[in-house]
Amino acid sequence: MIELRRDWSEAAFDMQKEMERLMNEVVNRKPPAVRFSPRTWQPAIDVYETDDEVVVLVELAGVGEDEIEVTMQDRRLAIRGERRDVRRGIKRAYSRMEISWGPFDRSVSIPADVDEERVKATFQAGILEVVLPKLGRRKTHRVSVRRG
Repeated sequence: MIELRRDWSEAAFDMQKEMERLMNEVVNRKPPAVRFSPRTWQPAIDVYETDDEVVVLVELAGVGEDEIEVTMQDRRLAIRGERRDVRRGIKRAYSRMEISWGPFDRSVSIPADVDEERVKATFQAGILEVVLPKLGRRKTHRVSVRRG
């Protein structure tokens, strides 16, 4: 009797799916319940495009408007600041600690050419919205081909 082996591409596909599952698990894993590091933290960011602009949303709950610095250079948007502990100086024993306090620094590449002079930032209800107007679109021009 002849035994047929499973197709190698099917095995490779199965291995790829398993690696993707493992990577997603690592990426989506929650941080440890208690973190005692004074290092900077990174707020969550969404970046999306419309026809006319690139929009960056930054989740900054508990950060004062005067604690935020936004800079733009060479298609990189940088957001820096600090979230101060509102109950600083009070003796306490944590059973769970998930909120990061202290300085933050986040930088993101902007996926289109934008007019840096017209960038606008608004801050409301803990969400920073940075609107970056795109530079004029380059139109596709049809080139006629002539006989030589």
